[in-house]
Amino acid sequence: METQPLDPLVWRVGTVTVLGSVMSVLDTTIVNVALDPLARHLHSDLNAIAWVVTAYLLAIAAVTPITGWAARRIGTRRLYLLSLVLFTLGSLLCGLAWSTGTLIVARVLQGAGGGLLLPVGQMITVRMAGRHNLGRVMGVLGVPTVLAPVVGPTLGGFLLEHLSWRAIFLINLPIGVVALVLALRILPRDAGASTYRLDVRGLLLAPTGLALLTYGLSETASQPGLLRAPVVLPILAGMCLLAAFARHALRVEHPLLDLRLFSDRTYTMASIACLANGAISLGGLILLPLYLQGIRGENAVDTGMLVAPTAVGVVLVMRRAGRLTDRYGGGRLAVIGTTILAVGTIPFVTLDAQTGYPLLVAAMLVRGIGVGLVGMPLMTAALVSLQPSHTQDASAQLHVLQRVGGSLGTALFIVVLQRQLRAGGGAGSYGHTFGWVLAATVLSLLPCVALMVLEKQRRLKVPVLAPEPV
Repeated sequence: METQPLDPLVWRVGTVTVLGSVMSVLDTTIVNVALDPLARHLHSDLNAIAWVVTAYLLAIAAVTPITGWAARRIGTRRLYLLSLVLFTLGSLLCGLAWSTGTLIVARVLQGAGGGLLLPVGQMITVRMAGRHNLGRVMGVLGVPTVLAPVVGPTLGGFLLEHLSWRAIFLINLPIGVVALVLALRILPRDAGASTYRLDVRGLLLAPTGLALLTYGLSETASQPGLLRAPVVLPILAGMCLLAAFARHALRVEHPLLDLRLFSDRTYTMASIACLANGAISLGGLILLPLYLQGIRGENAVDTGMLVAPTAVGVVLVMRRAGRLTDRYGGGRLAVIGTTILAVGTIPFVTLDAQTGYPLLVAAMLVRGIGVGLVGMPLMTAALVSLQPSHTQDASAQLHVLQRVGGSLGTALFIVVLQRQLRAGGGAGSYGHTFGWVLAATVLSLLPCVALMVLEKQRRLKVPVLAPEPV
């Protein structure tokens, strides 16, 4: 059946929302090539400076759940404008930071704005395009969003080499101003309305629990031994707070995160896969720049260029991935993409000080193809399985899971790397750490396969095995 052309206004609105989304996602990885220089300039160790990445991801995860409530309360247009202002201000403060502590605090503010930009932009785009065109629109407009994390190190390397580390953050200022002007002119107006009360208790429990859990995990890299108070106490406290949040969320009418959405098994599998994908894609991207700078002695520009083939791989498949998702389902695309991602990770497991660059470039290209076939299909599969009234909450929840996965993956892989380097592993430390990335990638195939099976059952309308309604 021939598809109908979309209203040009959809593409104009989508272009505006993509500008904000790109800034938010770009800043998850643009500092990756700057971690080693930042550690030297700010007199910090790698474990502490990694919180420049982790704090940003955790801030995104903390504010994203309020997206649905805030969009209903003040309207999506106003919320998007507010998010742009907050993110741009946070970027300015990052560029003015004078210590590791001040930079981390500024990154939290920046993440608070960035955590709202992506889901609010997606809400606006979904509403304009309609559910039937969701795969096609996200397949096109999702290219910059998925491409941004893999382009980030390349852009960051250029800015670091030719300007300074501050430029990595200050570059957001002109983009933020342009996005704000366009948003004021193009985004359709919508009015807020009275809605349910914000789940303040949930807002305190969930982000605090995640932060404590991540902090405890990162502390395992500081000294030998896992059974130490700085490790055990934060992890236990974080787990208790998260358990308390889960109990609370299932008992109140309008929780911060609607855990009742997980009664739909298709959404559940897609969500688990999103969490795992965030860990292996965002967490894995932090390792290669450290290897290239720390072991091979590459400068920031060359490091960024050597990481660039991943972006090429994403571009090759991303637009077609949207159409294939509409036709075959997100689960099948996710299985294929994750398998390709695993194959592309295998060469990194054998990293040493003489690993040939042609092999690394080819492997990064393959990994990019895998990344392009996983992210957006999973998001689409999760959203189309639910009723339209749940789209806002579900979209915010999926972005939370991706960022939580990214923060936990970053913390875990840095811990593994630090412990290997401390034990004198040298270049082999990076290969060992990529072994963990490979293992996580293989495990993430399980929810993708389950999602593919559930989608097939839904299409065949098997009543006994169909996902339970939300």
